[in-house]
Amino acid sequence: MGESEQGRYLMVWRGLVVILVGLAVVVTVAVAWLAAGAAFFATAILSSEVGLLFGVAVVACLAVGTAGAWLAARLLRRARPRRWGIAVGAAASTGLVIAAILTVLRPLPSTDARQPPEVPAGVRYWTLSTGSRLAYLEMPAAGRPEPTPIVVVGGGPGEAVVSNAAQVRYLGQLARLGYPVYVYDQIGAGLSSRLDDPAGYTVRRHVADIEAIRQTLRADRLVLMGSSWGGSLVARYLARHPDHVAKAIFTSPAPIDYAQWPDAGSVSSRLPPRQREQAEDLLPGSPRFLLWYALGAVNPQAAHRLVPDGEADAYFDTYLDLVQPATVCDPAHLPDQHVTGNGLYDNVFTTPDARTTHTQAEARQLLARNHTPALILAGGCDYIPWAVTRQYTTTLPNSTLVCLPRAGHVIYLDEPAAYLNVVTAFLRDAPLPVPPWKRPTPCR
Repeated sequence: MGESEQGRYLMVWRGLVVILVGLAVVVTVAVAWLAAGAAFFATAILSSEVGLLFGVAVVACLAVGTAGAWLAARLLRRARPRRWGIAVGAAASTGLVIAAILTVLRPLPSTDARQPPEVPAGVRYWTLSTGSRLAYLEMPAAGRPEPTPIVVVGGGPGEAVVSNAAQVRYLGQLARLGYPVYVYDQIGAGLSSRLDDPAGYTVRRHVADIEAIRQTLRADRLVLMGSSWGGSLVARYLARHPDHVAKAIFTSPAPIDYAQWPDAGSVSSRLPPRQREQAEDLLPGSPRFLLWYALGAVNPQAAHRLVPDGEADAYFDTYLDLVQPATVCDPAHLPDQHVTGNGLYDNVFTTPDARTTHTQAEARQLLARNHTPALILAGGCDYIPWAVTRQYTTTLPNSTLVCLPRAGHVIYLDEPAAYLNVVTAFLRDAPLPVPPWKRPTPCR
C-alpha cells in the first residue's frame, strides 16, 4: 500500500472515529437526560420536595453521563477515558440545568401573573364541617320572605363567582322574589381557600361542601342554580340528597355523568380560527405545563410546590380570557370586567375525578326516580353537545326544558330579560313565558 493510500485510509479512519465519538457523546447525553427524568419522577413517588427532585435528576444525569462516556471511550480505545467521562457527564448535567432554567423553571405564560382577585364589599366566609373555608355573598330577601334560600353553584370547575360583579348583580335580582340568594366560590376557586394536596379536589368533596352549606344555613331544603359544571354538581347533589332540594335550575349544564361524555364539547370550538389557535396553544404549549401536569399524576403535592396557586390561577385566568367570546352568541354582550382568581388546580383535578367516578353513572339511575321540579335552560349557541343537555330532560321525570336560540353558554349575558323571566316564573310556579322545548332536535 502506497503512502498516499495509507494517508487516505488514515483520514477515513480518523473521520469515522470522530463520527463514532460524536455519536457516542450524543447518545450518552440523551441517555443521561432520560435517566434524569426517570430519577425525577421515581423520587416524586417518595417525596414532594421539588428541590430534592431536581437535585436527584442532576446527580443521575451526571452519574449516567460520566459512566456512559467512560464506557464509550474504553470501547473506542480513546486515551484517558476517565477524563472523557467526567467531561461529558459535566457537560450533560450543565446542559440539563441550563435547559431547565430556560424551560420548566420559567413561569407559566400569563397576562396577569399573580394578580389577586378583587374582594367585593360584604364578603363573608363559611368554615364548614368538611374543612373548607368558602367565600360567599348574601343578597337578603326582599318583600314576602320565602323559607328556602337560593344557592348559586358556579361552573368551571374552578370558576371565580364572588368577585364576578356582573354575575352577582344580575343573580341578586332573584332576592326580590323573597328568596335569600347566596353565591359562593367553591373550594380551590376565587376567594375561597386552596388545598395543600390538590388530590383533595373531588366531586365528593364539592357535594359534601354543598350539604355542609345547607346545614350551616339551617335550611331544610335549598333551591340550587347550577351553570355548566355547576349543573353537573347540582345533579350529583340532587341524586345524593334528594330530600334537601326544593327546586333545581340547570343552565347550559355539563354532563350528568362525565365518564359517559369524556369530551363534552370544547369552548374554543366556537372561537374564530386565530383566537382558537391561541387558546389551544396555551394549554399544552409550555414545557413547564407539561412537566407540571405529568408530575401531578405522580405526586399532586409535588406539582403544587412546583407551580403554586398564584401562578396556576393567573395562567387559567389568561386562558379563560381568551375563550370568553365563545361563551356568548354576540361578543358585544360580554361585560366590561376582568375576573381573576379562577382555580386551575380545582379544574385540573376535579374534572378527571368526575370522569372516573363511577358513582356518577349511579346518579343517573337515582335521578330517574327523582321528582324534584327541575328547569333546564339551553342556548342555541352553546358549545355543549345537545345530547348532553337533552339527557337532563330525559332523565329527570319532573323537568322542563326551555330553549333560548339567541343565547350562548352564559345565557343571561345574551338574553338577560328572557332568562330572568323564565327563572322567575319557574320559582313562582307560574306559566313559563317561553314554551317548553319538546323536540329531540337541538335548540335553534
